[in-house]
Amino acid sequence: MRQPKPTFLKFISVIQRNTQKYFDSILEDYHIGGGQQFFLVHIYENNGITMYDLAKLGQFDKATVTKAVRKLEELGYVEVRIDETDRRIRHLFATEKAKPVVEKTYNVRKFWREALIEELAISEDEIYKIFKSMAEQSCHTLEKLSEKKRIEKGEHKIE
Repeated sequence: MRQPKPTFLKFISVIQRNTQKYFDSILEDYHIGGGQQFFLVHIYENNGITMYDLAKLGQFDKATVTKAVRKLEELGYVEVRIDETDRRIRHLFATEKAKPVVEKTYNVRKFWREALIEELAISEDEIYKIFKSMAEQSCHTLEKLSEKKRIEKGEHKIE
């Protein structure tokens, strides 16, 4: 049987893995990698963000956020403060130690983006619009699938 032609999803996967390796290599002196840089930058840009909101922002599960934040806290890049009115809520703050790491990350991101689109005949804005639309559609499709499974199990959507 003949193998089907690879889809664009294969190439997205290759880009993602290579991006991870690139960030891991460049940021190793700070003891963080591609995974933590996302969280650190978003905490820096949204000082006081909750772990829940950070998870929603990146479409991550709670365990992934907890693990990343714990490592950033251990390295001294993030401070976790318990909410005064609801002790279950954790607010995240970037420390002064995080600032040079975030600045380095901004530069690394810029370089990597430019390297990836250097040979393309399409602008970064056009690529952004395409991938944003695809990401939104993937979220919408997963929501529909979850709803269908709930209905099949006899569960009802709680409003």
